[in-house]
Amino acid sequence: MQNQPNQFISMLESAIEDEWNANDFYKRLGEDTSNRMFKDYIKHAEEDELKHYKLFQHLHYQLTGQYHQFKPKKITYQSFEDGVKKAQKGEFEAFEMYRDMLFMIPNQMAYQPLFIAMTDEMEHATRFGTILGRLK
Repeated sequence: MQNQPNQFISMLESAIEDEWNANDFYKRLGEDTSNRMFKDYIKHAEEDELKHYKLFQHLHYQLTGQYHQFKPKKITYQSFEDGVKKAQKGEFEAFEMYRDMLFMIPNQMAYQPLFIAMTDEMEHATRFGTILGRLK
């Protein structure tokens, strides 16, 4: 159990990086469609990812006394449909990680940002699934 706080911080740092990278990914993905509904769905996810990034950075600061520094990674994709599939997969993975993190929160202040992000990720996965269904 002693390793759990370190594991939580490591997972939080991964989440911070993933949220930042997803925000950038969705900015680019939204530019690859002219469909207004698709753009709106992707923009919604993009804005939420930035919100999650800020919430998680704040939590990291509260827990460690510093913000997490990292080098952003560019998520690549071959086509709009490939990008949407990759986005949906990432949303499912994020949801699962945040669910796991909820069971190891070091204190109550970690609960709200994780719960917000976890439920938003489920919503995003649904939106991306709707886009995929409309592409067929």
